[in-house]
Amino acid sequence: MRRIFEYSFAYLNKHSFRFFSNNFSWALVKKVNKLTYSYEIVSDIFIFNLIRIIIYLPFIVIVVGKKSPIIWLIFLAFILIFSLFQYFFFKWNMPYEIRANQQDSKVTWELSDTITNHFNVLTFASLTREVKRFGDTVKYREYLIRKKRMRAEWMFFVSTLLIFVFEISSIYFAIQARGKWLISAWMIILIQVYIFKLFEQLFNIRNILKQLNRAIWESAEMLEILDKPHEIADKSDKNLVVNSGKIELRDLKFTYNNAVPIFDGLNLDIKPWEKIAIVWHSWSGKTTLAKLLLRFFDIQWGEILIDGQNIANVTQESLRKNISIVPQDPILFHRSLRENIVYWRPDVSNQEMVNAAKMARCHKFIIWFKDGYETLVGERWIKLSWWERQRVAIARAILENKRIFILDEATSSLDSESEKLIQEAINEVIRNKTVIVIAHRLSTIMKMDKIIVMDNGKIIEKWSHRELLAKNNWIYKNLRDIQSGWFIE
Repeated sequence: MRRIFEYSFAYLNKHSFRFFSNNFSWALVKKVNKLTYSYEIVSDIFIFNLIRIIIYLPFIVIVVGKKSPIIWLIFLAFILIFSLFQYFFFKWNMPYEIRANQQDSKVTWELSDTITNHFNVLTFASLTREVKRFGDTVKYREYLIRKKRMRAEWMFFVSTLLIFVFEISSIYFAIQARGKWLISAWMIILIQVYIFKLFEQLFNIRNILKQLNRAIWESAEMLEILDKPHEIADKSDKNLVVNSGKIELRDLKFTYNNAVPIFDGLNLDIKPWEKIAIVWHSWSGKTTLAKLLLRFFDIQWGEILIDGQNIANVTQESLRKNISIVPQDPILFHRSLRENIVYWRPDVSNQEMVNAAKMARCHKFIIWFKDGYETLVGERWIKLSWWERQRVAIARAILENKRIFILDEATSSLDSESEKLIQEAINEVIRNKTVIVIAHRLSTIMKMDKIIVMDNGKIIEKWSHRELLAKNNWIYKNLRDIQSGWFIE
């Protein structure tokens, strides 16, 4: 069970960004648990049930066969017929077992999804509708389980009928044999004892098949995931070596699900230690570019080179060990603030951690908490505000100290004071690094070496802040004018 847990954990986490976007996290957790505990059920059945049956049934048949060939044939025929009946019932009931298990997973998905979105349920006063929706799902689950159990009752009825016929036949022929002095009275008693033992073991077959059936289908969903190849796989065991941090994009073509191309022949060179910003509206390919650099997706055509090395030909782990990213929506573990900050370097000293927190402007609010750096952030980071999470993520990036740094919409939706504090922290982080800043708000990118304006996955403007403002009727200048209500050059 330990090995199954470990293997499932490792294999599951090697699946792609797209895989986790398309699956509920709670459903995946449940599938791993189902697989592991199904193995326990199968192991117990084999050790405590099947071995006993394998020993009992041949022994009973052999002993009876030595005393009476006719009763031996009856015993053998009954065992075969009863076992075949159990098998065909297993096949007959299998569709409902599968559908009931799938519906059980759906109940878990909907329950998890609704709990996660409890704020939306309250905000939109939609509890009545959600209760009805969940009730419909549970009712269908009830229907499937009723059908499955009703078939089990029919199985019990037919099994009882077969046993009744078998016992009457066995005793009848045993009495006939006794009348002909072929067997003793004690043999009749022994046959009756064996009949009871046989019933016990054969009814175990029914329970065994029932438990096996449940275990198999509960583990099937996770086994499908374990059989599913990883979308993004290492092509070699070569590690990425980053010395300067030069990034080159060559004829880059990429699309999601064969839809409209996000990039169609994109070319871009980022010099070592150069700091560039990528701006313009949503769906222009800015965040997608960051995901491609981290190889969360594979490109359909072209190359992405870091210090002359194609990222498709190095291990994903070595690639990501050289790139830091502070995402738009920072994700923290439900662990202490200390563990989140030192996640990349758990062996750093307490002073190094505190220094990073001070640089990220998060030390002050952390020490306000009763438990300070040992404060748990809560499930889905409920104890921290968005800007507090952002500063913790920056502190983590400071300790990472990687050569390439990506900042993805780090100051969107912030008030001016929080933005100023985070901007100060960012300036500490980006020294002596190759930096890519993805932003809507221009106040965060004025000091970048180069500003790239993108639209529909294409570069349409590429200069410094002052050079772009000098170009009349250019998109960047128009964007600056739109934001002039709060933007100061």
